[in-house]
Amino acid sequence: MELEHLQDVAADDQVAAHTNPVTLEEVISTDATFDEVLSALYEEPFYFLGGRNRLTGILTRADLNTSPAMIHLFDRITLLEERFRELILDEAPHWKERVPLDPNVVEDIEERHADARRSNIELDEIHYAQFSTLATIISNIEACWDACGFSSDHRASSQLDDLTELRNSVAHSQLIIQHTGEGLGKGRTIGKVEQTYTTLTDCLDAL
Repeated sequence: MELEHLQDVAADDQVAAHTNPVTLEEVISTDATFDEVLSALYEEPFYFLGGRNRLTGILTRADLNTSPAMIHLFDRITLLEERFRELILDEAPHWKERVPLDPNVVEDIEERHADARRSNIELDEIHYAQFSTLATIISNIEACWDACGFSSDHRASSQLDDLTELRNSVAHSQLIIQHTGEGLGKGRTIGKVEQTYTTLTDCLDAL
């Protein structure tokens, strides 16, 4: 029902006369998986939440900026970060010699590693690299990006850049969805989030 139409109805009209029944196409299950939610919200900006033969609420694209979505993404990205480190240790243990990293980045890693060694809790140096550095290493070494399921170093670099941006938003409690409208808009859209989440899940499945 359009709001413009409601402005012209009589004050004593029955609400039922100006409403439409909710259809199954407008309902999403409360048990839907995260990727099912993303796919649905890509098609339509909002849905009614349904479960046990009743409606329980409304789901919109903006709900992807709430704690449940943040917690889920943080869990998945953290798991992928651990697998990236394991992959690099297996396929590229001499990554510092093979990848042209910013000297300041390498120095920061070495300093963190040295601090841990002094505290007698050291791990391999790769465990002190940030996610963005892991992404750079993987996109530069064929054995790594191939193991993740990417078809080329360029595709790996582009998609992991998007994933790094999403990871940083999650880590700093910033907006996941930055633009809730259709088409081209300023900021991260539902389409971009769906694509990036696909990259995340594909990498996890491959590793």
